[in-house]
Amino acid sequence: MSVLDSFEMYKKKDKGNIFISVTQYGITFSKTSVECLDYAEYVHIFFDKNNIKMAITPCEKDDEARIFVKNKKSPRAGFVRWNDKNLLKYVTELANLKFDEKGIRIKGEYIKNENVLVYDLKNYKAIKGRK
Repeated sequence: MSVLDSFEMYKKKDKGNIFISVTQYGITFSKTSVECLDYAEYVHIFFDKNNIKMAITPCEKDDEARIFVKNKKSPRAGFVRWNDKNLLKYVTELANLKFDEKGIRIKGEYIKNENVLVYDLKNYKAIKGRK
């Protein structure tokens, strides 16, 4: 007989939020985004210009691959930041993004059967500062 006999364990349903943050300095992928792709070392980036979306998918190293996670064991492996000004300009112009110095947060979705992250660049919210 245990005190816990009538209890059920709470099972975590959601790993966290899948999103990217876009600021004047670059694009940062949330920890959950990185986890969904199992800390992929390289990714390919895709854009849907008609629906204003961005997608990334893990890949092997090639001429079009972008480094995603350099070292899975690093304490900083929990997030990825790209400071590529050309990519930032492309994304902000494609989606006509407007943001202040705090930036914006764009929600994403993980499509498990295709192992791809998709971010709807039209669906964003301003990042609020800490009080």
